[in-house]
Amino acid sequence: EPADRFVGGCRDFSLLHCSMLRHAGVPARIRVGFADYFGPHYGDHVVTEYWDAGRGWLLADAQLADPMVAVAHGIDFDPMDVPRDRFLVAGTAWRAIRSGGADPRAYGHQNPVRPLVGAWFVAGSVRLDVAALNKVETLLWDIWGVGADRDEDFPEDVRALFDLPAELTAGEVPFDAVRKLYADDEGLRAPKTVTSLA
Repeated sequence: EPADRFVGGCRDFSLLHCSMLRHAGVPARIRVGFADYFGPHYGDHVVTEYWDAGRGWLLADAQLADPMVAVAHGIDFDPMDVPRDRFLVAGTAWRAIRSGGADPRAYGHQNPVRPLVGAWFVAGSVRLDVAALNKVETLLWDIWGVGADRDEDFPEDVRALFDLPAELTAGEVPFDAVRKLYADDEGLRAPKTVTSLA
């Protein structure tokens, strides 16, 4: 049956949900960050953020619409209103790491063969979130621009480049500023060719 045919990851569920909301006239956008409800750490994840006239921007996780998924992970909140302390947009995670209040290794994809975790990975997610806020919805593990592929090769001067994007995207998003940042910064703006770790 059509309802049983969809196969995809969080980015695919969220992008489809975002597209449906936009089609229905509801302002919606993709947000890249980290969820704590699929395991003991903050796993990399993508959700939809949509506008509610009474409450402002709300987070929704389309993957949790399946009751079997919600039950398997002990979800105790409305999937259309994900608490902001259960899903951290990438900028919020980056700011927590930079302030020394969070362990960078607690964020990412805990792949047993090659874990994609650490400050370098969170910084890449900040880049993806800025792109998504500009309606450039890439694959979850696309990379470009400056950065690193492990924390040991991620110097402070490069880390500092992610502080402003994180600040602009961590809370209430000033869209004009995020749009200008994306347009002006070649390291944030997605080029025609990217490297995909997917």
